[in-house]
Amino acid sequence: MRIVAWNCRGLGNGPAVRGLLDVQKKEDPDVLFLSETKHGKKWMEGFRWRLKMTNMVVKDSEGTRGGLELFWKKEVNLRVLSWSGYHIDIIIKEGDGSAWRFTGIYGESRCEEKEKTWRLLRILQHHSKLPWLCCGDFNEILFNCEKEGGPPRAESSMLKFREELEECDLHDLGFVGDEFTCRNHHHWAASYVRERLDRAVANSAWWARFPLVHVINGDPRHSDHRPIIVEPEFMKKFEVRWLEEEECSERVKEAWENTISNGSVSLMEIQAQVLGELWKWDREVLGALDRRIKSAKRELERCRRAAISQEQINREHLLRYKLERLLDQQHVYWQQRAHSSWLIKGDRNTK
Repeated sequence: MRIVAWNCRGLGNGPAVRGLLDVQKKEDPDVLFLSETKHGKKWMEGFRWRLKMTNMVVKDSEGTRGGLELFWKKEVNLRVLSWSGYHIDIIIKEGDGSAWRFTGIYGESRCEEKEKTWRLLRILQHHSKLPWLCCGDFNEILFNCEKEGGPPRAESSMLKFREELEECDLHDLGFVGDEFTCRNHHHWAASYVRERLDRAVANSAWWARFPLVHVINGDPRHSDHRPIIVEPEFMKKFEVRWLEEEECSERVKEAWENTISNGSVSLMEIQAQVLGELWKWDREVLGALDRRIKSAKRELERCRRAAISQEQINREHLLRYKLERLLDQQHVYWQQRAHSSWLIKGDRNTK
């Protein structure tokens, strides 16, 4: 699952359209939330086919201001709950039957009207107890360190934003990439401003469900804003069967050292990166366990049918040993899945 939220700053010219198509091509989102489209449903209708995301819901712009759009792929099991000029709220149902909420946000930019956004968050919070992800352009920063250039943001405005997130149990999910998601692109340094207006936040239940969530501040296009890319990931566990592989300890050591050298400091982040590398090794090098067992059996059977020779006998013993190791891994795999034992192999009554 990949979600992209982007303040596209209008879709009425060639560079804007090319930028949107480039986002779809390079990021390949399952759900795409756009704000400030500055168009209505009739104009946006054609993008369904160009983006290859035929499902959509639209909140028309008010003249040349605002406008929200949500596209999603046909494979996504999604239900729209509500929408307004500031949000589109949906429920996403996973293949295992579980569900969670996503709300695309477009915050009020006028200081005197920002309370409308915060009131909306409070209302949405009470609509459901499901795990909840919010993402988009909040048009506000949490601290002045999230802004460079221009006058400092009023502390009262940032404090209100922090208080609303806390009241709604919404936590910033962090990011990878450039901190500043919005720039005014002024030609003079004295007037150049960059700040982090766009972000992803989630409640505790959502974060517990997707502890390995990956948030990327994407590449800029024609818009002043970067797209925010959210990749929810379940916490994958360490597979005990990997310990049967001679390369396992070396793979762990290599992944650990690479993660630290890349600047990761928290234990959870290091663990997530190491597990990610191990699963990549499992997928690309080890392959599916059942497939490897079938291949080993076929290879052993061919060897058994060959003419007797010392080379054939040596190879048969090697292949039998290889197959036994794979079957041991399969036993550990299913034992781990059944939660009977994580680290001790075999029957506890066996002496």
